[in-house]
Amino acid sequence: MVFAIDPRLVATGVFVAVYALILLGLRELTAASLAGAAILLLLGILTPEQAWAHVDFDVIALLIGVMVVSRVLSHVGFFRWLGIHMANLVRCDPPKMMVLFLGVSALLTAFAGATVVVALMMSMVVMELMDVLELDPRPYILGVIFAVNIAGMSTSVSSLPTILVASAWHLSFADVASMMWAPAIVDILVLTALMLFFSRRELLKARPAFTRIPISPSEVITDKKLFSFSFIMFVLMVVGFVAGPSIGLTPGAVALITAAILLIVGGKRIGPVVKEVDWETVLSIMGLLIIVGALEETGAITSLANFIAPGLSRDKASGITIMLWTSALASAVVDNVPFTMAMISTLKAMGSLGAGYLRWALVVGTCLGGNGTIIASYANLVVVSQASEKGYEIDPRAFMKMGMCLLFATAAVSDLVLLAELAR
Repeated sequence: MVFAIDPRLVATGVFVAVYALILLGLRELTAASLAGAAILLLLGILTPEQAWAHVDFDVIALLIGVMVVSRVLSHVGFFRWLGIHMANLVRCDPPKMMVLFLGVSALLTAFAGATVVVALMMSMVVMELMDVLELDPRPYILGVIFAVNIAGMSTSVSSLPTILVASAWHLSFADVASMMWAPAIVDILVLTALMLFFSRRELLKARPAFTRIPISPSEVITDKKLFSFSFIMFVLMVVGFVAGPSIGLTPGAVALITAAILLIVGGKRIGPVVKEVDWETVLSIMGLLIIVGALEETGAITSLANFIAPGLSRDKASGITIMLWTSALASAVVDNVPFTMAMISTLKAMGSLGAGYLRWALVVGTCLGGNGTIIASYANLVVVSQASEKGYEIDPRAFMKMGMCLLFATAAVSDLVLLAELAR
């Protein structure tokens, strides 16, 4: 179909409309995303072949595999077991539990290689634990999501943007960690302070049912042999995320292999796990991938990258600031993976300048942008969906209000930290 208007405008219009429907709560995520994808196909902005090409198999495989693994771990009592240990460590004190969950989530993200994995696992721990303590888990769930997105900048295997940047410039684990540890730690501290402030009423008014969980951790394990095997497989999955690329295994492949082994070994002992996978979220993400793919296919993302490129070369301070804030704001509403790829191409075309300080600002911005809206990252979508299934609805507008405040605060602090680091 031939259009008199630029296809980039059509793709952008559909993108904005779909995101507006979701953020304003006018339509469910699944309905809005699939409708947007259908419109793009009907208008001829994408052919069916192009649409499917943007449905990243590795992303979908990772989501399905991680959901299966998390369900298996839940069946064998792993999350309740871990939650009891963590709660007892701080005597079930709500503010201390908030700090503990944020710290553990950030630390795990640095090495897990998939933010979705840590966000889902830790949110399951939170929900299992708060059910016992009779507390609202939502402030803790939001804290976990925010911590995971921030910690995605910390190492070369902690998130897809850092993996892409590290691969593009052949950076080692130590190269990225040595540069990113300062902004990551400072931003986690900012997050901790803001979460304690945002949730002060809930945390101070909270009256846990216990100061020490009256259940022994061993009592919640339904099958000790399967528990041990499942835990070992989970650890191997995390190791696979880190070591897999060196032997040709993507994170999605590692997650699916782990899920398949658990399903075969667990059999009837773990119940109908596959039916418990949140297939609506999987379909939603497929729809969003197609919508963002239209922006990439029509050149809208590349146009944005080229538009800001002249400002990046003015001087170090303005270059860092423009790159960081553009990446953060763009990643709050669009998948940060195609944006990161477009910016990597732009930076490489700039030669030595692009290979310097700008790539670090790109990593920081794309990771912080994940906190801006509920649809800014796969981790957000999966965790919010799982919480909703358990009866804990998280309003997209409330998420955006808190997330954007956090985005602006951490981006401002990171900007200063990067300028200070690169001034040495």
